[in-house]
Amino acid sequence: MNIDEIIEGISRKDSRSISRAISIFEDELLADKAEELIRKLYPKTGKAHVIGITGPPGVGKSTMIGRVSGFMAEEGRKPGVLAIDASSPYSRGAFLGNRVRMQESLGEKGIYMRSLTNRGFKGGLSLSALGACKVLDAAGFDPIIVETVGSGQADLDIMSVAHTVAVILAPGLGDEIQAIKAGMMEIGDLFIVNKIDREGAFIAMKEIQDTLALGPQDKWVKPVLGLNSLTGEGFQEFIAELDRHWEYVNTRGDGKARLQGEVALIMESIFRKSLERLMSDEGGAMETLRRVYSREIDPYMAAELLMEYGIHDPARSTRLK
Repeated sequence: MNIDEIIEGISRKDSRSISRAISIFEDELLADKAEELIRKLYPKTGKAHVIGITGPPGVGKSTMIGRVSGFMAEEGRKPGVLAIDASSPYSRGAFLGNRVRMQESLGEKGIYMRSLTNRGFKGGLSLSALGACKVLDAAGFDPIIVETVGSGQADLDIMSVAHTVAVILAPGLGDEIQAIKAGMMEIGDLFIVNKIDREGAFIAMKEIQDTLALGPQDKWVKPVLGLNSLTGEGFQEFIAELDRHWEYVNTRGDGKARLQGEVALIMESIFRKSLERLMSDEGGAMETLRRVYSREIDPYMAAELLMEYGIHDPARSTRLK
């Protein structure tokens, strides 16, 4: 597997090379290749507007993404779509849902779409999603739309990847304000009430506006928009607000918080792998757990010892005896 050849293919927007690169990030057994790939890709990135789409299940995120990416493609843009699905934290298996038809529909419009699992991460995103964004960025896709699993507060890590976060809600679900109060208000840059043709849509928009007015105010005034994914109503305004926020982000030039989150995602992955390797150690780790069981030390002391001697150099874990 020649990484340089894959990168050259990505530069040519070769779909096979793009898919191979993303598959490297998905395969935990190819961690070394993934690191080499991201190191060589990174200088070619930083141009694309990454848009995060989050919100509770059942609000029509996938349909809405299909419509907005289609409108963007008609304008001559080159959108790419990443859909993050839930996976078991034990088997890492995915519950992919109805993604095949969405992928085929977008493919007919020339839009690249890839469905990923969150690889057992507690949040809505994963390290594979972060890598996939870099691949699409280097390939010249812009914007890159990332749909999260829609697990409420667990989706807060969308801030680690996206420049703009759109929170999608719908009338009649009873969770519009609850979703915002669960942390969505802080991370959302735009708020969308989808299925605006339904009864109670405008009431929901008013409630969201009132709730936002009670929160901390910034130079960016968070718009609340209504969409109808069936008729296309409101989508041009939505795209205009996305562009306006991207301009605001570039003018402000403050990407420090997002980069901190990006690095934290990588650190989490490294820590998780190191911890799994350490806890499988039959030497120092098991002896430390035995000492906790016999009440010789407390769990906090055990965690500190394991981190001190095991995480950085697992071979030193025998010193825990």
